[in-house]
Amino acid sequence: MEKISIITPVYKGNKYLTNLLTIIEKATYKLKNFCFEWILINDSPQVPLKKLTSNNKNLIIKKLDNPYNLGIQKSRIKGVQKSKGKYIVFLDQDDLIDSNFFKAHLANIKETDVSISNGYVEQKNGKLKKFFNTKRQLNCVKNLKIFFYVGDIIVSPGMALIKKSSIPQSWLNNPLSINGADDWLLWVLMLTEGNSFSTIFRPLYIHKKNDTGNASDNKERMWLSTSEALEKYSNIIQNKNSHLVKVFKRRIRLIESFQLEKKNKLLLYSLNPDILFFVIDYKIIRRYS
Repeated sequence: MEKISIITPVYKGNKYLTNLLTIIEKATYKLKNFCFEWILINDSPQVPLKKLTSNNKNLIIKKLDNPYNLGIQKSRIKGVQKSKGKYIVFLDQDDLIDSNFFKAHLANIKETDVSISNGYVEQKNGKLKKFFNTKRQLNCVKNLKIFFYVGDIIVSPGMALIKKSSIPQSWLNNPLSINGADDWLLWVLMLTEGNSFSTIFRPLYIHKKNDTGNASDNKERMWLSTSEALEKYSNIIQNKNSHLVKVFKRRIRLIESFQLEKKNKLLLYSLNPDILFFVIDYKIIRRYS
């Protein structure tokens, strides 16, 4: 019986876990030929995780305590290292998935390395906004260049079922010191190594958009994390894709300029016509065609 590992870093998130357990149980209950392990990594060890038990005989819950706050990527890596599954799903503590999430992904992944579904982001007003409006736009997840010219279009790794053996060792061995861009680094390393992505246009995942703290501080930290991820990518692949590395450096600087320094967005894009072309193609042409 094949095993699937669900990895969830938990940071002061006990209030989410009962609901997430119910959702996971519904999604795993229909798959009698698979065994699931849900690995909870407590990244706030001063707060003990609540006791959880499952009524699903094919769902095992495991709990790991970090010695101190390690951050989300190091917690995910720890989960992967302790996992026994053929496939990995990274779910955050407040994520939501459809009851057919696993069934659809397992049918879709076949001989590929990653299955990516469509999904929704839940706005502050409770309304749901679809990530990808068209199949053409969703299929951009297979295009390495998009991740450099446009950015990380995969909103969360919770949208994906990943073959464990395809997760690059270079990602596992090079955690970021600043949280935020570890999933971008994961996707670009996988695509660079030639891993294949398959897609499901049906939304199977909901990401809750919870802004915490000072918005400008969060954005600044995100771009610091993105710069660190790009540096690690460059060091890992060395001279390969040097053009894309230079492009993404310009993109980071471009976004920082209008988000943090309030510079004119249109002017900045006009000075970077190659980036503008990809952004228009992805956000307008592929979104509506």
